[in-house]
Amino acid sequence: MARLVLPVLALLAALARATSAKVFESDHVLKLGRDFKERVSDGKVYFIKFYAPWCGHCKTLAPTWKQLAESFAEGDSIAIAHIDCTSQKKPCEDADVRGYPTLKVFQNGAEVSTYKGSRDLASLKAFIEEETYKLQSETTE
Repeated sequence: MARLVLPVLALLAALARATSAKVFESDHVLKLGRDFKERVSDGKVYFIKFYAPWCGHCKTLAPTWKQLAESFAEGDSIAIAHIDCTSQKKPCEDADVRGYPTLKVFQNGAEVSTYKGSRDLASLKAFIEEETYKLQSETTE
């Protein structure tokens, strides 16, 4: 009986990790990694979710983040992205991430702002549209 318990627990843990990872998968959310600095330096405005797969608030936000990414999928000036801070520690440390999820805007390799508002789709969308407008206005002045 004891020999059976450990393999069953290992299997359950593996299933839980696989299920948790699927929550964050999306065709429209850009997955950032070690190439973080290079990727966010291409001139686009990046709205980035810094997350941990075990974080309940991150899991709750995931479907809304996917919807946000889908709403900007056709455009070329805004990228909705995320980075797993448990596997990509350096970019998260460099961005001074202290809790999850942390939502930040980057452009041209630099942090522009941190989002502290409501986590509903309309609020997130209005925020990134306003940030993008301000950034684009600054570059044309």
